[in-house]
Amino acid sequence: MNQGEKKLICLLLMGIIIGSGILIFKIKTEPKYDEALYQEIYSEYEEILEKENEKEASPNQEKENTIYMQVNSKGQKYRVAGQITIPKIGVNYPIVYETTEEYLKIAPAKLYGPDINEPGNVCIAGHNYKNNEFFSRLSELEKNDKVNLLDNKGKRVSYFVYDKYEVPETDLSCTSQDTNGEREVTLITCTNKKNNRLIVKCKSSS
Repeated sequence: MNQGEKKLICLLLMGIIIGSGILIFKIKTEPKYDEALYQEIYSEYEEILEKENEKEASPNQEKENTIYMQVNSKGQKYRVAGQITIPKIGVNYPIVYETTEEYLKIAPAKLYGPDINEPGNVCIAGHNYKNNEFFSRLSELEKNDKVNLLDNKGKRVSYFVYDKYEVPETDLSCTSQDTNGEREVTLITCTNKKNNRLIVKCKSSS
């Protein structure tokens, strides 16, 4: 084997190693959207709300903001805290109560804060998928764009964007509960910059 052939083999081996490394990196950093489980959780939540709406609310007692426990087809238990819709960017998802890597593959998740539509700052995290699912278009939101949250009492509240910025993943100041008793929503997703997070802050008009 001459010197030229040795160099060619080395280059090929290096290409294979580098290519494999890039593939592994993408698998780790771009979680796969589990569409089947999303459709399952969405249809179940719609059925829950439909049944709740059929019930006659007691005139002397406010309906409780129930956290519904469900079990999906993989045997995973999850709780649904509400629903988020953002008309401008086509968002319409249930909100899973716990933030785990598995649940984030199904729907946006409540990261921190009070129950949906209660006073305080409810923080909702969602993946930034390249197929326009979940919070992938969050960067398109601008001041005064509308974000709607439906709680498990059947009450829908509109919030309006008042700020948008990026922070390092270690900066948790956006989760502060100092809202002077007002209702706020913080939407959180990844950016294309390594270890950065996009933050969208919203306030209720009432």
